[in-house]
Amino acid sequence: MAKLKEKTEYLWYKYNFTLQKKLGQNFLIDPQIVDRIIESLKLNGQDTVLEIGAGTGILTEKLAQKAKKVTGIEIDKKLCEILEGELNKYANLKILCEDITQISSEERFDELESDKVVGNLPYQIASPLLLNLVKKKWIKLMVVMVQREVAERLLSKPGHKKRGVLTVLVNYYARVNKLIDVPPQAFIPMPRVRSSLLKIERRRKYQAKNENDFSLIVKAAFSSRRKMLGNALSKKLGIDKELLKEKLAQAGVEWKKEPKT
Repeated sequence: MAKLKEKTEYLWYKYNFTLQKKLGQNFLIDPQIVDRIIESLKLNGQDTVLEIGAGTGILTEKLAQKAKKVTGIEIDKKLCEILEGELNKYANLKILCEDITQISSEERFDELESDKVVGNLPYQIASPLLLNLVKKKWIKLMVVMVQREVAERLLSKPGHKKRGVLTVLVNYYARVNKLIDVPPQAFIPMPRVRSSLLKIERRRKYQAKNENDFSLIVKAAFSSRRKMLGNALSKKLGIDKELLKEKLAQAGVEWKKEPKT
């Protein structure tokens, strides 16, 4: 761990890099966790990989050594300078100095089509970004670091208070498994929160006939957590209660159920 810490601090000094707290910058310096990420991606030499938040390139370089093609996205211009300066020998690596939250909401995001996605996702963007990424059919596997709270929401079972829209929609499209919990000491600077490394594998089949309608129903159901499911759906979707009662009964769903169940 000491070597990666020293290397990271050296690169900061060499390129006159200054941390930006607003970007939630915490750099992984635990070699065992870096290796676990690479192992979990199961790279075969033909894979294309999208890395979100390439940072100083500690993980990026290992990806470039094992994958067919790597696209690293980094919002911080000074970090992009480090990446381009230190990793320019890898012809299969492309660095984009852009905001992933902006790219992922645009049509051109599909131009970055990759088999696998990896990254340390800051808390403020993790949930909406995962909801966006999990719908992309070209992504087969994601190995991502998220704040423990986000992981707990994604892994929460029916009836748990943390279960919500994020839980249902992400698990509809993919299977989510926790690989390991990661302590603050694995990063520099040390974050105030704990993290978890997740493996998210895309499902091959879905059951909803209309995915947009399904998404709207899930969001409507959780719009009023303390209300009965039927009342929440009726209010949010503007559907007559009697008609909705009939449809729910046909589906074997109780009107009085709570959304989280």
